[in-house]
Amino acid sequence: MSFQKILRDQVVQTVDLLEIFLCLMVPVILAKGTIDYLLQGQLFWLSYVILLLKSVGGFVGLFALIDLFEAVRRYRSR
Repeated sequence: MSFQKILRDQVVQTVDLLEIFLCLMVPVILAKGTIDYLLQGQLFWLSYVILLLKSVGGFVGLFALIDLFEAVRRYRSR
């Protein structure tokens, strides 16, 4: 199996995890918006967008490193 095939398999798994992560982040942001609206009477859209972008960016960055190291480990162990 080539290194590109191994890395592609790892990335496909990460994309599946990202979909699950986004499905879990939507209720968190909605709950945060509801609490902000009830307690402060306004919504902070920029805050919610920054929260989503930072969390998705961190997720993608972390799993990119994990995928790369795992693909190298699998390629060398075969």
